[in-house]
Amino acid sequence: MSSLPVSPSPITLNHLRVGDAAIVTDLFQPAQSNLIQATDIIRRLKELGFIHGEKIKILHKGYFGGEPIAVRVGESTFALRNFEAALIGVSKTEAA
Repeated sequence: MSSLPVSPSPITLNHLRVGDAAIVTDLFQPAQSNLIQATDIIRRLKELGFIHGEKIKILHKGYFGGEPIAVRVGESTFALRNFEAALIGVSKTEAA
């Protein structure tokens, strides 16, 4: 695994600030949602690379409501909406 220092308490990706680096710890089922839609969203996030242990970095947040959130996953960059980012559990690391 990685030798990067990891914070002990996981948070969700939507709480990170621009420039923050983190490692994906989990994907969460939303509390109130259509189960089929939520399962599809979680499946798509996994297909994009948001899987346990993957390093991510917040590159940019939109000016109005902080949306979309530009996230670097490996060598790829994706734009997420806040509700999608709230499904991704992360542990903050030192920015590289």
